[in-house]
Amino acid sequence: MRWALACLLAACADPGAGAWRPATVCGKGPTVPGIDVSYHQGAIDWPAVRAGGVEFAFIRATDGADRVDPQFAPSWDGARAQGILRGAYQFFRPAQDPIAQADLLLGMLAPSAGELPPVIVVEVTGDRAPAEIEAAARAWLDRVRLAIGREPIIYTGAYFWRDEVGAPDLTASPLWHAQFTAAPCPNIAPPWPDWAFWQFSSTGRVPGIAGDVDLDRWNGTREELATFAAGRAAR
Repeated sequence: MRWALACLLAACADPGAGAWRPATVCGKGPTVPGIDVSYHQGAIDWPAVRAGGVEFAFIRATDGADRVDPQFAPSWDGARAQGILRGAYQFFRPAQDPIAQADLLLGMLAPSAGELPPVIVVEVTGDRAPAEIEAAARAWLDRVRLAIGREPIIYTGAYFWRDEVGAPDLTASPLWHAQFTAAPCPNIAPPWPDWAFWQFSSTGRVPGIAGDVDLDRWNGTREELATFAAGRAAR
């Protein structure tokens, strides 16, 4: 995923009196390294990725209601073979039918649902108003939650969530926060009190992947990540 908003790459200006500001929320202590990938990374040498210390991966499955990532299947199977915890993500198109988008993703996961909950990537507007984006995202979340029996993950950035989605309270879903920075702690979108995952770089280098790859952290220990993956904990 690539953010077009400069706010994710540097500090943004003061949004104005009375407007909420992102909250700086440091991790609880230890973190666990992971990546997220799509067809942009091409064929991936997953044994090398695992040997490089990667312990989880979010893998793009679908884009909108009718596009399947051509590298999803080999990456999904390759990560599993190496014991890497997997989550599939949907690049969400607010202008398209949210149920059709959810069903396309769920269909991709029917043989193997993965260890981490599915993700809705909320980072484009499709020229829709905040209330429309919120309603579409809620419909997607409801559909996927009913199918998998747990809360999906939301991927977004603080300023996008505020300015383009209207800052709705969807904190039942764990937050995968997007912010490319070398700062030790991210600035997350209220009303989330905490982040589960943080995408902190788009220019990472990992053995087994040619070129840049997005780098992520889990906010917790390996044991806590395993518990989360098993569906016994929520954030």
